[in-house]
Amino acid sequence: MSDNIGIGLLIVLSVIALIGVVLTAGAVFVIVKYRLPARGIAATLGGLLYVLSPVDAISEVPLGPIGLIDDAAVIIATLVYIHRLVSSRGGEPVPLPGSPPESPGPT
Repeated sequence: MSDNIGIGLLIVLSVIALIGVVLTAGAVFVIVKYRLPARGIAATLGGLLYVLSPVDAISEVPLGPIGLIDDAAVIIATLVYIHRLVSSRGGEPVPLPGSPPESPGPT
């Protein structure tokens, strides 16, 4: 019986780690592609740290899946804030220094 609990715990921790890696990769991609200002980077990293942190406003341990509501709210709020920030700056990716200029497409 303890083997099943250990395997289940390992699977859950692996899924949580995978979600953390995906969120981190997505955050780095947006930060680099859109060259976010400091407030955008702070919002992205703050949201990411809150989601990955074991300390939550609504704990998952006693409430199960209901405890994920605060994490989902932080993710949504961060995405909305970053979307508005990128849109206010023109919404276009900023080319990295040293990258070749994009040629205009056919008209």
